This record gives sequence, structure tokens and C-alpha cells, in this order.
Amino acid sequence: MKISGAALIVSGFLLAGCSTAPKPDDAPRPPDVKPVPEDACGAQTVGSLVGETLTDALQAEIADRSRAAEIRVIEPGKSYTMDYRAERLDIKVDDQRMITDISCG
Repeated sequence: MKISGAALIVSGFLLAGCSTAPKPDDAPRPPDVKPVPEDACGAQTVGSLVGETLTDALQAEIADRSRAAEIRVIEPGKSYTMDYRAERLDIKVDDQRMITDISCG
């Protein structure tokens, strides 16, 4: 009886599938990740300013009170990245620069 080369290759793959996988203990540990505080950008501190008109002076006050690492003013009709950064304070304004929302992002 003659065995074809394809049958030998297939049987080799089948035998390779029977090899044992490494133990879970051999897997590398995931990096330690520090939890981000719920209000890392200080949005709750300045949330009462929704409804106010955003001026340069008010934006400076928001930066001081919130202690946010970064502040981004989101204006209607403009493009922004969709990446989420817990330490960044997003201030959404309307066409008259009235603050409509303050959140982390």
C-alpha cells in the first residue's frame, strides 16, 4: 500500500495539534494598570458653570478650579478626535459660546 505525500503532510499537522499548550503560569503577567479616578478631569467641580458664556477669563477660571491636565473646547461644526482621555476636560459650547456640557473626555 502506497501513502501519498499529501496524506503524510495532513497526518503531520494532526499530530502537531496534539502537542500540549504552555501552562497558564508560563504566560507573561499583564502590566499593572492604575485605576483612573471617576472625576480625573475635575468636571464635577466646574459643572455648575453650564449655561454661562465661555470667555477667556472663565476658561482660565475653569482650568484653575478643575485642575484638568488638558482642556478642550468643543464648538459646533468642528472636527475633533474621538479618543477618550480621562484627564482631559471637554467644554461643549453652542454658536454663542454658551456652555452646554462639561465632561471628562
